[in-house]
Amino acid sequence: MPSAGNPACIPPDRTNSPYYQQSRQGRAASVGRWESRWGAFALDERTGIGTSKGMRSKGAAQRAAIRDCQRKGGTDCRIEFSYHNQCGVIVAADVGFSVASSETVDQAARNGLEACVRTGGKNCHLYFSDCSHAELVE
Repeated sequence: MPSAGNPACIPPDRTNSPYYQQSRQGRAASVGRWESRWGAFALDERTGIGTSKGMRSKGAAQRAAIRDCQRKGGTDCRIEFSYHNQCGVIVAADVGFSVASSETVDQAARNGLEACVRTGGKNCHLYFSDCSHAELVE
């Protein structure tokens, strides 16, 4: 299907394509690929949370969150939540908390607040949010 700027629908790796890009090695530049990115929350009930984001695997995100929690003085840090290619939130209440994820912080916060209220939480409020979106790599 032709598009504006390429009415003849010429593949981008052809030298006569308006989208052709020559690399330094004389080959067409690669388009790249999307890689997942992970984030995690670790919690120590006494000292608070440790977080990570932008990690290449779930395990790496969890290890980084545990290390962050320990750096903050945590001695009993446990993974509470992992997420990838989206945003994660922690919603705190007078007693307890809930976690949620979604494509945006706003939607994740709505999901977390709804979960907090649904489970009987009082004074539910957004405590922490962060995002780990997929990254385009060559």
